[in-house]
Amino acid sequence: MTPTIHTPLLTLAELEQLQRQTLQRHRAPRRAVATPWAGPARSIFRGRGMELDDLRAYQPGDDVRHMDWRATARSGRPMSKVFREERQRLLHLVIDRGPSMHFGTRVETKAATAARAAAILAFSALAQQEQVTGWVLDGAHAQHYAPARNLSGVLPLLRAACAAPDEEQRAALDWSALLKSLQGQITRGTTLCLLSDLYGMDETQRAALWRLAAQCELVVLRIIDPAEEQLPDAGRLRLTAGDGRVHLIDSGDAALRARYAAAMAQRTAALTRLCHETGVRLHTLHTHRDVFSQIQEAL
Repeated sequence: MTPTIHTPLLTLAELEQLQRQTLQRHRAPRRAVATPWAGPARSIFRGRGMELDDLRAYQPGDDVRHMDWRATARSGRPMSKVFREERQRLLHLVIDRGPSMHFGTRVETKAATAARAAAILAFSALAQQEQVTGWVLDGAHAQHYAPARNLSGVLPLLRAACAAPDEEQRAALDWSALLKSLQGQITRGTTLCLLSDLYGMDETQRAALWRLAAQCELVVLRIIDPAEEQLPDAGRLRLTAGDGRVHLIDSGDAALRARYAAAMAQRTAALTRLCHETGVRLHTLHTHRDVFSQIQEAL
């Protein structure tokens, strides 16, 4: 299923509906959870805040009001309190709209699911009074959107994610270049969320993923269409690849479907292993399931 040219993946009315649903879920009573989207996040920065982070030996210049006199009496040397600095968290979205993302056999395309998930995460962050920034990647073309903490500032990012696919854009995402670029942009303490089918990602990105995951909280939402896991028995199919080439296959061939399922399972296992070993949190979103419930289950 490919969206008609000039037809947006999600309309403004659909974005408004997603915003209402997100706000309703934030107002509803929820069980206590420890997730990136559950509420105010503890800062990893040390500074002058309200929450005690540590005790250390007094250093010249420390505020005497922060002296811990009990610890000083116990240790026999001046001890000072260190407080955790209060900083707003920054949500950094990276939304893949490459050629492989404009594929879907159930409900919607992968690009539409990615846009829907990005909107939910952005609205959730705004509800927590957090800043949202990000990149929208159309193959080789990348557009950056500055950090914003209000709806009007985030809408350009979401509209770009929901825009109609560019029929002329056939270049695949260069993962090595993207990860290297992100390393120079992401600040410590940022939550970085990649929304993509991870087409083209492999072991060559291991070192870059490890460095990025050590630098920030890295979450990957892998978008999958059910036909990518199990090839349906639909007879002869005419498929168009991202580079424009046309392939004819006989999906009625049981042996072909078995080989296909095995290859896709192997691919999923390799990506899962790669993310686990590099400290990346990997979750799956299916195009045919409710995105709200999937995000709630994953995060």
